[in-house]
Amino acid sequence: MKRSSRFLTAVAVGLALAPVCGRAETVNDLSLKQFGKVVTNPTILDALQHAVKPLTPEIRKKALECYRSNDCNTGTGGKLTVAYADGFGENVWRKVTKMEFILQALSYPQIGHIEYRDARGDVSKAISDMNSYIAQGVNVIVIYPDAGAAMLPVVQEATAAGIKVVLHNGPAIGTAGKDYLTNVREDICQLGNALVDSIKQGNPEAKRIVELGGTPGNTLSSTWQACAAKQAKKDGLTILGKYDTNWTQEGTFKAVSAALAQFGKIDGWAYEYADGFRGAVRAYEAAHKPLDMVAALRTDEQGLFCDWKKANNPNFKIYYSSAFNISTRIALTAAMESLDGKSIPAWIQLPFKMKPVKQGLCNPDLPMETSVTTTLDDQMLKAMFPK
Repeated sequence: MKRSSRFLTAVAVGLALAPVCGRAETVNDLSLKQFGKVVTNPTILDALQHAVKPLTPEIRKKALECYRSNDCNTGTGGKLTVAYADGFGENVWRKVTKMEFILQALSYPQIGHIEYRDARGDVSKAISDMNSYIAQGVNVIVIYPDAGAAMLPVVQEATAAGIKVVLHNGPAIGTAGKDYLTNVREDICQLGNALVDSIKQGNPEAKRIVELGGTPGNTLSSTWQACAAKQAKKDGLTILGKYDTNWTQEGTFKAVSAALAQFGKIDGWAYEYADGFRGAVRAYEAAHKPLDMVAALRTDEQGLFCDWKKANNPNFKIYYSSAFNISTRIALTAAMESLDGKSIPAWIQLPFKMKPVKQGLCNPDLPMETSVTTTLDDQMLKAMFPK
């Protein structure tokens, strides 16, 4: 895919494109919303250009069909088959990210078939899903490799078969650019540093913090936690413990309840999943403890912000980054560009910025699981998560 200098100049000055899902946005608007800055990476810009295309009723209907069936024809007559291999698709963040992938795929007329598999945290199934895609001869696989290094042999096999494999949102496995096309993610180690720094920013007197992670042994949690431990030492903080939550509210409730029972007062919490942290709020309430703490989080589902608003406690502080549901869009665009012969870097780094929670981030008309940075609109979200 070639870009003219005229196109890049137009993007740089905020050329108004078609509205996103009924909202009047530009590529620049979407960039600022996602990353806190106007990006210049050409692959990310290309992905954003696709993301701001308007959704017709026909595309909405097809997207929901693909979302519900996990295997669908796009109806375009395109020759390409693209697949999403999700290591653990059992929470709202994963489902929204899946829909972002589907909508991006539907923006390419050359894509005729979309497939999705959810390994549900089972390593053997994750490998089996990849083997199935290889046997089918799909053209592209976007993968969230929750199982980490265990996935490397089958990823290498897919690449050797000529499939464009792109990782997203998790730490690297193997050698990017060789074992697979590229990895679309923020700097996970820097994320860990930023989570700790945010706790210290929210409470300069903080001393005792706890790290929460997702499924046991997942590489995302272990990577940022290792870096956060080093940063905590620099910031004069003690990490009291680490707890798995399975990325669910109930899992978080149990983990936080256990930590509160063991350690009493805790100054701060570092965690990937804002919606899951709603379980922590319930744990404090169940323990009859005030929400006097700082939560530093990777994602930005609005339900927690509604809880924060309801609590009305100035000592309850939240810092968040971005859900990066859009990462599957960027991953797919990278693969499509590579199929077009474009050179793709081994790491497409997503910029991020930690932000303090503020008023206006709770919209009761939308599902509580909604990320404030998703490109999905209220109509789509309500269809995906009916009350």
